[in-house]
Amino acid sequence: MTKSPIAPNADQLTYGAYLRVPELINLQQPQSSPPHHDELLFIIIHQTYELWFKQLLHELDAVVANLRAASSHHESRDEVYEAARLLRRCTEIARVLVEQFTILETMLPTHFLAFRDKLRPASGFQSEQFREIEFLCGMKDEKMLRFHEASPEMHAELQRRLREPSLRDVFFEALVSLGVMSPLAEDAAEEEKYKARALAIRAIYSDERGNRDWIDVCERLTEFDELIVSWRLRHIQMVERTIGVRLGTGGSSGASYLKMTLDKKFFPELWEARTMLTES
Repeated sequence: MTKSPIAPNADQLTYGAYLRVPELINLQQPQSSPPHHDELLFIIIHQTYELWFKQLLHELDAVVANLRAASSHHESRDEVYEAARLLRRCTEIARVLVEQFTILETMLPTHFLAFRDKLRPASGFQSEQFREIEFLCGMKDEKMLRFHEASPEMHAELQRRLREPSLRDVFFEALVSLGVMSPLAEDAAEEEKYKARALAIRAIYSDERGNRDWIDVCERLTEFDELIVSWRLRHIQMVERTIGVRLGTGGSSGASYLKMTLDKKFFPELWEARTMLTES
């Protein structure tokens, strides 16, 4: 026999109260007057991106914690497995980030231009959380801090990320601690470190039977990297489709600037190792 849902009492937790739905649906404040129909979509898409960025930071911090735990334990399979499991979640979130552009592209260029001038000088370039993801994954650039000085709390958070070891650092430290990779001299040149790390990754892949757990982590990191590059590419295509080659609302060169980011990878040694494998 089917049962109807229970009607909650006034003092019980409800769906709306748990998710703060009334507050959530009042966070969209269009700047156009009267509000242009498509501005609500534009706001919701970008707020959703920021929520997913928050979740990515939560998951990537947990990956770092598990890799650190693996470094301190002689038997590390549980932590390495958990790092790989959480990285798979990160890749699926990144896949959603890429696909969300298709919704935004249902907006005609003329409809965006109808409220675009109201956004100046705000720009997606100013997303502190995405910058935080870049810093956390190892793509650190202190010069970028100046773009976030208007938000003291987030500026401080980015400074913390800049100082702390990145996921890339912790990953290779774990390989050294567990004997998968030989230690590197502290004064070694960056090019020397890069090559040694890539060679270590090649060695991991060359012994698939003995390194399945670490290969799984490597594959998840590579896939995440690939999807972030795909996200950057789709962002460029969406910008060109919507505003062509105009300047961005934040003063950047728009799509031209975004194209310069396509060669950026969080974990370049993982890609270099593939070249080494084909040459061996």
